Amino acid sequence: MGDASHADMISPPPTVLASAATGVVGLIEQMKGDPDSILGNACLRPTDLDDPYRELLLGDFCNLFEEAAHQTGNDRFGLTFGKDFQPCQLGAIGYAAISSPTLAAALKNMETYFPAHQGHSSFGLFHDSEVLWLSYQISDPRIAHRRQDAELSMGMFLNIFRHALGQNWSPLEVRFEHEAHGDSYKHENVFGAPIRFGRRTNAFAFRRSDLDARMPSQDPYLYSIIEPFLKSRCEIQRNPEVFATAIRNQIKLNLGDTPPTLNEIARIFGMSDQHMQRKLRENNVTFQELVTAARKELALHYLNGPNVQLTEIAFLLGYSELSAFSRAFRSWTGMSPQRYRRTNPHLQ
Repeated sequence: MGDASHADMISPPPTVLASAATGVVGLIEQMKGDPDSILGNACLRPTDLDDPYRELLLGDFCNLFEEAAHQTGNDRFGLTFGKDFQPCQLGAIGYAAISSPTLAAALKNMETYFPAHQGHSSFGLFHDSEVLWLSYQISDPRIAHRRQDAELSMGMFLNIFRHALGQNWSPLEVRFEHEAHGDSYKHENVFGAPIRFGRRTNAFAFRRSDLDARMPSQDPYLYSIIEPFLKSRCEIQRNPEVFATAIRNQIKLNLGDTPPTLNEIARIFGMSDQHMQRKLRENNVTFQELVTAARKELALHYLNGPNVQLTEIAFLLGYSELSAFSRAFRSWTGMSPQRYRRTNPHLQ
């Protein structure tokens, strides 16, 4: 990869959902490694992996597997992890794939929504006559050590194909961007195909006719549940300016006897507290400012309904007392809620 541009260097670091690390602690223990030491050296805590929708820094995720390979003495740790990783373990993007009607639809959905799962990375198909290639690569030049990620990711993608085409299916050829480390027979055993190292990207080839395979667990209802989550995460990734609006809307939906916390809203978006705080700073807004904006917007909505009692409005906005709501409303508008209702002509 070339040198990072100035924009790359100041852009937020990419993330990946923790679902991509499902089962890594068990594999480390199986290989007689020390999970706490390996996670610590990768700047991660065991609790970071508890929530599959928590965002991990992609660099930390890659370092986790590089460190696991080093400490366990298994330089094919990522390959071992990926070959047994089932599509559903990937979380939303995996379920979107296996609930699709065909392999073609599964790959299209993964290509469309991959940014919701992992940032600063490419995933997609390119054509070469009657042969197609599935290609994957981390595009952030700040992440230099990513051999283990490449091997585990290609193993994961292989299992999506095998989910549709059977466990004996194999690609025509597999390519990795990193150089070979020793012989390639273990890679060939996993993929059942010739392996080429030191190539432009990570990819494997397959026949166009493979795309017609039906997904055995297709489920339109499950897909309809998952797709809105993936769409919203992609929209936020593409258009950071809509992030604050999305957060404010979620706060409005979750206001009750107490206002939602940053941690609660972060979990809805599949983010860590730290990542949400960072994205809020990028938008020059604080979480408390969004809570206040949500309360004000809802207060005006409720006050425009003359039959909603003020004490009920206070409760709906997360205030324990009417007096606290009245003070807040006066600070927003310069008048009390009672006066607002008296002076609003259409409420007379």
